[in-house]
Amino acid sequence: MLVLWWPKAPEQARAEEEGRLPRLRFEVLAPNGDRLHGGEEILNRLPTDLPCLVLLDPSEVGLFAVIPPKLSGKKLKDALPFLVEPFLLNEPEENHVSLWSMLPKHPQGAQMAAVLGKIRARSVVGLCKQHGLKLAGVSCETLRDPHGNGVLWTSGEYALLADGTDTPAAVSMHQPVVAKVVLEKRLAAAPVSSVSCSPATLQHLQSLGLAQHAALQVGDAKALAPLRSLLQKNLLSVDELRRMGMRGGVSSPGYVKLLAPALALAAIAVLGLNVLAFKVKHTTQNIEEAIAEAYAQAMPNTPMVADPLLLIEREKRNLTSGMNTSNASGMTALLHEVGQAMEDAPFNSLVDFAWADHTLSLRFNANVTEAQQTSALQKLKARRLDAKWLIGAQSKLPVLQVKRSTQS
Repeated sequence: MLVLWWPKAPEQARAEEEGRLPRLRFEVLAPNGDRLHGGEEILNRLPTDLPCLVLLDPSEVGLFAVIPPKLSGKKLKDALPFLVEPFLLNEPEENHVSLWSMLPKHPQGAQMAAVLGKIRARSVVGLCKQHGLKLAGVSCETLRDPHGNGVLWTSGEYALLADGTDTPAAVSMHQPVVAKVVLEKRLAAAPVSSVSCSPATLQHLQSLGLAQHAALQVGDAKALAPLRSLLQKNLLSVDELRRMGMRGGVSSPGYVKLLAPALALAAIAVLGLNVLAFKVKHTTQNIEEAIAEAYAQAMPNTPMVADPLLLIEREKRNLTSGMNTSNASGMTALLHEVGQAMEDAPFNSLVDFAWADHTLSLRFNANVTEAQQTSALQKLKARRLDAKWLIGAQSKLPVLQVKRSTQS
């Protein structure tokens, strides 16, 4: 899964005015929630084949303690915007409002309401749709649940505090005086005995003079719910995402009713796959034996240390070297080689190409992934070609340069 920390609305608007795309902090998570890699990247260079979770800036998601009326379903959903009206300046109908965890510190039955402006939601979802991201949910890091006592952590410019009894606090580290006052007040009023934070977070807090606070103690990362859990705290429902043109989102509760028959079908499918796998294995073994026999006849006394087709092709090229040198080093031959090496590239990904000094230069769209680029290089080098990827000086698009190796 791809997790994106979305820039603030003014930063997004400034990028649009300057004719550029915003640069986003991102992480790629494994199915078990572990972080595979991350960093910062321009929006149109992010992978579009992974489900995407957008985390909005904490300053753009309002969190309030409310006592919901005794309603349910659509009636409760329609009432929520008016429930938070006293806390907001805009009209109730201009907001998406959702209810989350209970808040024991407040009067009995109080829950945390999360508020997101509809204009801001449309702006974020529209940009995701424009660049082909598979948007699965829109949430905020302040909705992460602590396990046990309170947790204090840092993310980007923010120090965030969650104790499970009151609405979470998020303060900007760019305003150290304000951050120190707010955090000291929250730590002093925390109903839990201690607040855990990681060693890295303690280093961030040293600049605020809070690292030695009595309530703080070093804890592990498991004290906080993983980022993947925020898919279950979507600020926009599946229906709302679909109305905005996205087909992602978290599965609705009605899906649970299909769980039992789905498991039964899965069990039958596993049995069928086991039988099929046995047949495939037997067939594969026969094919491999036939390949080995044909290879031995075509190239006797030659060990099969690589793909037999590649070895036979190389031997064929060695035997016919010098017969068609001019054609093999020409533009048409190189185009053919590149076409075979880039067969997995997205449709219409080639922008243009040029031929100069026996070198073929091909410019591709940004939707050609790093994995596809690496695979193409390996295939071209196996064909004894000199190939390398560059970034265009003007277009900033990936450019593949290919020529015949002088060592061929």
